[in-house]
Amino acid sequence: MQDRRALSLKAHQSESYLPIGCKLPSQSPGVDASPCPSSPVFRTGSEPTLSPAVVRRVSSDARPGEALRGSDSQLCPKPPPKPCKVPFLKAPSSPPARPNSEANYCELNPAFAAGCDQGARLPPCARGSRPELLTAKRHGAPGPRNSGINYSILDGDDGARPWEPPAAQVDKEDEGTFVKPLLETVSSFRPNDFESKLLPAENKPLETAMLKRAKELFTSSGPKVIAQHMLSVDCKVARILEVSEETRRNMGVSSGLELITLPHGHQLRLDIIERHNTMAIGIAVDVLGCTGTLEERAATLNRIIQVAVELKDSMGDLYSFSAVMKALEMPQITRLEKTWTALRHQYTQTAILYEKQLKPFSKLLHEGRESTCVPPSNISVPLLMPLVTLMERQAVTFEGTDMWEKNDQSCEIMLNHLATARFMAEAADSYRVNAERNLAGFQPDEEMSEIFKTEFQMRLLWGSKGAQVNQTERYEKFNQILTALSRKLEPPPVKQAEL
Repeated sequence: MQDRRALSLKAHQSESYLPIGCKLPSQSPGVDASPCPSSPVFRTGSEPTLSPAVVRRVSSDARPGEALRGSDSQLCPKPPPKPCKVPFLKAPSSPPARPNSEANYCELNPAFAAGCDQGARLPPCARGSRPELLTAKRHGAPGPRNSGINYSILDGDDGARPWEPPAAQVDKEDEGTFVKPLLETVSSFRPNDFESKLLPAENKPLETAMLKRAKELFTSSGPKVIAQHMLSVDCKVARILEVSEETRRNMGVSSGLELITLPHGHQLRLDIIERHNTMAIGIAVDVLGCTGTLEERAATLNRIIQVAVELKDSMGDLYSFSAVMKALEMPQITRLEKTWTALRHQYTQTAILYEKQLKPFSKLLHEGRESTCVPPSNISVPLLMPLVTLMERQAVTFEGTDMWEKNDQSCEIMLNHLATARFMAEAADSYRVNAERNLAGFQPDEEMSEIFKTEFQMRLLWGSKGAQVNQTERYEKFNQILTALSRKLEPPPVKQAEL
């Protein structure tokens, strides 16, 4: 009876679901057919080879201790063949398959049948009994995989892989297609190496002759011409126009508007901050340096506001526009009540334009609503300063914060600036096209272009020696100079002076 039950079990039970260590009983009557040990451990892995085409039936006389699965009762005589998972793996040669003992998993794709005829089968040791597998493992042979796929790539097989091109071919393809971006550590502004037609080799800070010459150039040109010169220099500093192929390779991108959003754009961000602050201080000196009559200072204010209008409307240079507005909103300028009153009396339209249009527009820009107040097709140089300030400020300061930081919705404003920066990097080519259109037919004046270069302004404000001093120290000292000039023009009331 035991022999009959064992033979019946062999016909109905898959080899994969026998208890580990149980051998199939032999058909010869001389072999002992003792029942399999009731081990709780069963092989549950998927065998790569399918059992011969035998119709499986539910064995009604199977004992409870023997492993049977619900899948044993399926009516299909043979499960559908599995596709080759790794068709291109090159496996070591194995002995030919025994007829009618295995199913070819590449039947669904005959084109790859030759490639996976060997790779989709287990090594011979994987089909042996458990003691044979353990012996092979002790001798260093790779263990069997339940899915029957050759995982030699995971087992450390360093042989040739058909899906990888040869090393020489990879090097040949990569040659000339990628250059690692250059991490710049030195500023592009070198005041002491700057060749100037207006400044001597060495100069002192705020030399009177140089200030007078710069003011003459500023007042002798129209607001639109001044705005064009400022836009031209801004596009070169921000690397929007006149960017060489070598510079593009070193940056890794085609425009400075993309570079300032990347980690290796650190130095360019510092240069943009340097130019913006230097330009704002220079414009403030232009107003506070007018030691003449009150009408002269009002006329200077009028000219500066007209330049701001041209930068906003005609040139689309929001970067220089924000520098001009920063200068006009400095406390040393806003406290000049007599000067602003004279502006309202003599240039009423300009004063209204400044109060009703320029100041609200500047506020919207610094709140991150740039896209709602100006169409992108009119912008040549974006605002830039909020983004570079966010990325480069090392600590939170409560004194001297920018206007866009003094708001209850500062977190939302910050997110708006980051979203604007992403759009700016994507639309870098559009800004370049807009700048080229606004500068079409522009013939720059050499001396006028020089006074708007950052190196000239640094040399003019701090001298040839002071221009090399630390940036923070330079700004702090010049802030004191501006305060002294402002109080000299319009002394504070006696009560405030005593306090």
